[in-house]
Amino acid sequence: MRILLDENMPEAVRTALGRLGHNVDSVDTLRLKGIDNGRLLGAIATGYDLCFTKDRGFARAAKAAGASGGAKVLRVGIPQAPGDEFARAFVEAFQRSDWSAFATGDDWPAS
Repeated sequence: MRILLDENMPEAVRTALGRLGHNVDSVDTLRLKGIDNGRLLGAIATGYDLCFTKDRGFARAAKAAGASGGAKVLRVGIPQAPGDEFARAFVEAFQRSDWSAFATGDDWPAS
């Protein structure tokens, strides 16, 4: 699975998902920090299956724009914690998720 992490996601999540065999990029590693939402949505639609963000406004903008191309932009609702602890919680939820149940703009994981 091709995954993009928004700039507000910890690096530990990228590392953990990579260990699971996913192709993971981040806004930081691609040097896209500060890019406007429209351009970022274009990049997501053409190259990724999932994008995770903690930015409610970005998730809503993606939903309003109908961002797709197979990509789903999901707002992460896992409580903030130190990097490795957050990454563990993220991966546990990730492995339990049925991605067909989510659409762009949804909060993830489902409560």
